[in-house]
Amino acid sequence: MVRAVIYGGSFDPIHRGHEAIINNLAARFDEVIVVPTSVSPFKQGGSAATSQQRWQMLCACDFPPNVWLSDYEINKAGCSYSIDTVRHFASKDRELYFAIGSEGARSLNKWRNADELKRLCKFYAIKRPGYDGGDHCAEIVMADFCGEDVSSSEVKLAIAFDRMQGLVNERVAKIIKENDLYNDYKRFTAAFKTFGLSDKRINHTYNAAGEGIKLAKRYDVDIKSVIIALILHDIGKNMTAESLKNMGISAPDCSHLPMEVRHAEYGAAIAEQMYNQPKEICDAIRTHTVCGMDMTPLAEIVALADYIEPSRCFDGVDEVRKAACEDLSLAIQMMLKNTIDYLQQQGKYVVPITKQVYDLYTKKINKEE
Repeated sequence: MVRAVIYGGSFDPIHRGHEAIINNLAARFDEVIVVPTSVSPFKQGGSAATSQQRWQMLCACDFPPNVWLSDYEINKAGCSYSIDTVRHFASKDRELYFAIGSEGARSLNKWRNADELKRLCKFYAIKRPGYDGGDHCAEIVMADFCGEDVSSSEVKLAIAFDRMQGLVNERVAKIIKENDLYNDYKRFTAAFKTFGLSDKRINHTYNAAGEGIKLAKRYDVDIKSVIIALILHDIGKNMTAESLKNMGISAPDCSHLPMEVRHAEYGAAIAEQMYNQPKEICDAIRTHTVCGMDMTPLAEIVALADYIEPSRCFDGVDEVRKAACEDLSLAIQMMLKNTIDYLQQQGKYVVPITKQVYDLYTKKINKEE
């Protein structure tokens, strides 16, 4: 009996994390069947690269001899469902496993023909840093290795900041560059120098957007919206009402706000008027400093990612990072308490709305307890 595992995904693009998982699977199974999707039912918006380009990138990788690439789903076309793929590869000669991320184990019962899937294969759950192991049941086998903390969304973010090196192998990077792929966010980062952002500010923005991706995945918030909001969250940092007016952008009246936080309002104006971004993204940018009474999960993630991104180092930030992995409301409440305490200790003005939002989240948390 051959022990075989199916490892599927959009691989859009394939990155070092994917390669590490495939190599680890190859060391543990007789066969590793890598199946790029045609159209994932969870990614109906389509792919930045064509199926042929994604296949080309996969073929550009070096895998062990017991790994084989299957174009079954690509040739099948249409929406890719795991049940169809498992039926295709299931046989009496195979003990079949299906590799998934451990966080995806929670939603298995929502998959098409879930009961039949569980009869045909076992699920091989691979844990990622920062995520728990998901639900445990007879159909799930936990991998004895951990996946790397990288995602295709992070690769696309890195491309916008010219930081792709190390995230994909050189041959894949060459294909991406030759085909001018994954340039969704470059129109935003291209304007950083125009708006006078320093290298330090740009590095903070990159770190915050990367942190936002992780939070968006954990709390099922649209990743692209989070990335755009965080790329633009500090774009107004060096602007004034007059400088924005000279650029043809109408600045809101920020006279009631300290100078240090006016950039959030200016950034929202830039996002709306220069980039035609939807209200939810603009509101998330607007509230990322002082916060707001009706913050969406997107707005909460933008505020938190700005506060806890990896280069931040101050008292209390690690506790907020830990809370952000478990409860958005608690993390926001802790962040606001830290901010208010710091400003008061420094003898600085605390914007009234910040205190009001803190009270709102405190009441919410106490009620839940």
